[in-house]
Order: sequence, then structure tokens, then C-alpha cells
Amino acid sequence: MKKKNLLTLVAALATVIASTIATSACFFYFYQPEEPKCLNEK
Repeated sequence: MKKKNLLTLVAALATVIASTIATSACFFYFYQPEEPKCLNEK
């Protein structure tokens, strides 16, 4: 029974860590630097 509780705790902790990493990655996804003027198509 202890092993099952430990595995449940590890699974819950892994879920929290994974969701935290995925959420922080979204901030970098929306960052759009300005395009240099020399690269603009005319």
C-alpha cells in the first residue's frame, strides 16, 4: 500500500512540474522581436 501512495505522489508531482514548464514555455512562444528594416520586402 505504501508503494502505491508513493507512486501516486510522484505522478502528481511530475504533473505539476510538467504543467509549470509548459506554461512558462508559452511566454517565449508569444515573443515576437521586431523585423529589421533591411529584411522587409518592398
